[in-house]
Amino acid sequence: MTAPGTPQALRHLWASPPPFLLGAFVAFDVVGSREARWAVMAGGLSGPVVVLGWQAVRRERPETAFVVVPLALPALMTVLFAMNDGLPGTGADGS
Repeated sequence: MTAPGTPQALRHLWASPPPFLLGAFVAFDVVGSREARWAVMAGGLSGPVVVLGWQAVRRERPETAFVVVPLALPALMTVLFAMNDGLPGTGADGS
């Protein structure tokens, strides 16, 4: 997984997108504001962005699996949510 010296908090931050994605999935059906739904979706990127910044400051290279999965999963869900509900600021048909 990660290097043995990687703090547990960083491991948890790498794993943070799925709960945000679940919240966004629920919000797409429950909350009336489309911008609020997309804000929850974008919040899922906060954990990996913090870890990437932390590792850049420390000049560490993250393992590929800890970059691909946390960033590819939100990208895939963004495409699926956009196909279903449209992007923020646009109608469901994309206009």
